[in-house]
Amino acid sequence: MKSKKQNCWEYMRCGRQPEGHNVKKLGLCPAAIDPTFNGFNRGSHAGRICWLVAGTFCHEKVQGTFAEKQSSCKHCEFYQKVHAEEGAMIQSTGNINIFAATHIGRVRKANEDRFLIKKLKDDSVLLAVADGVGGEIGGDYAAETVRGRLAGIEQVTQGAEQQELAALAQEVDLAVRNEADADPDLGGMGTTLICVLLRDGFAFWVHVGDSRLYVLQEKQLRQITEDQTFARFLLEEGEITAEQVATHYSRHVLDQCVGCGDCEPETGRMKLEDQDLLVLTSDGLHKSIAAETMASMLTTASDLETKAGSLVQAALDAGGKDNITIVIAEKNAAG
Repeated sequence: MKSKKQNCWEYMRCGRQPEGHNVKKLGLCPAAIDPTFNGFNRGSHAGRICWLVAGTFCHEKVQGTFAEKQSSCKHCEFYQKVHAEEGAMIQSTGNINIFAATHIGRVRKANEDRFLIKKLKDDSVLLAVADGVGGEIGGDYAAETVRGRLAGIEQVTQGAEQQELAALAQEVDLAVRNEADADPDLGGMGTTLICVLLRDGFAFWVHVGDSRLYVLQEKQLRQITEDQTFARFLLEEGEITAEQVATHYSRHVLDQCVGCGDCEPETGRMKLEDQDLLVLTSDGLHKSIAAETMASMLTTASDLETKAGSLVQAALDAGGKDNITIVIAEKNAAG
């Protein structure tokens, strides 16, 4: 696969890529040959996600696992460059316009949110938001891993969209859990996931945790997914009332996440009409802004970038206590 953006070996000029000038002396860099994350962040192999690959060679020293090298990687110019470049993305494909943005917020020291926009072989589009949990190291790793797995998808079987999306979430759940079990530094890590496949005028989705999917239709904003929190469990068990949910401490406690090892993803599908907006958010956005405010900003702003920017700014103005991520997709009549 041809790289669309600069890879780490090109930026660092280390010469450790295949046929590089330092291969005989220093050996091949694992990031340059690892196929796991090929295409991730629009790079070749792990060239734009080298921090997840063990055994990379930086500043004349062999680096260990992500947990071991996390601190040094986050001070790396290339790491910072990639994260700055991937902080926002706009894309149009067929009759779908998409804009995505993520922000570290005003309090956190790292951004553990990730988003994905990917066009598949049959021109369907995959959108996702993942919000890492379990600490700065583990949450970052879990969210990166989920986005990397999603980035590797080339096709989803027609007629089996919900089943395959659910199976994918469960597969990644086990992969993240196995990584956590193998490395004590990653213990307890996990991530939320909201993933949407846009195909033939329909949106198929899979959901784990408390990142959300909304749809704006005829100026009415409707929440599609329900947060998988302990508060929801207590409500369903009759332990608390619907009125208590809004203030109960357990509304912040996840009942499900990708990485728990036995996650129960929820799926669905909906028909999209022209001018409908799909909105994917991490909780740093939707728990900072009232639904009425979100609806107003989505209907009054003109282009998708302005809509997203207004919402991110509103979350920052509300304190920006968490990472903030949003993906907006608009169906239009063109194409």
